[in-house]
Amino acid sequence: MSIDFDNQAGRENYLNEKLDNLLSGINATYGQVLLDELMIRLQRTITDFNEEVQSIMDDLKVSSERRSHLIHDLMEGKDLSSDKTDSDDSDESDVSSDNAAEMSEWEKRLEGK
Repeated sequence: MSIDFDNQAGRENYLNEKLDNLLSGINATYGQVLLDELMIRLQRTITDFNEEVQSIMDDLKVSSERRSHLIHDLMEGKDLSSDKTDSDDSDESDVSSDNAAEMSEWEKRLEGK
């Protein structure tokens, strides 16, 4: 018997045959309802697993692309630390200007009382 693991239908047929062999005793003992519930739960478990693996692979792809861009930038001689420092400085200046505006409003309230 040749089993084709290269496509999804072949893998599903293989698993269904194996499960049918294993579950024939369960079906005779516990009934079709329990067997159907077991099959539903197995399908749900497989679906959840596939979704988690796909999510992990997507995250890995994004991380790999980010790493590739960083390596490319470093090879071109771009200084990444100065970019981060500039953005940090601009963030700090925005915060300090907001604090100055808040202080002036606060001072105005104090003077008004």
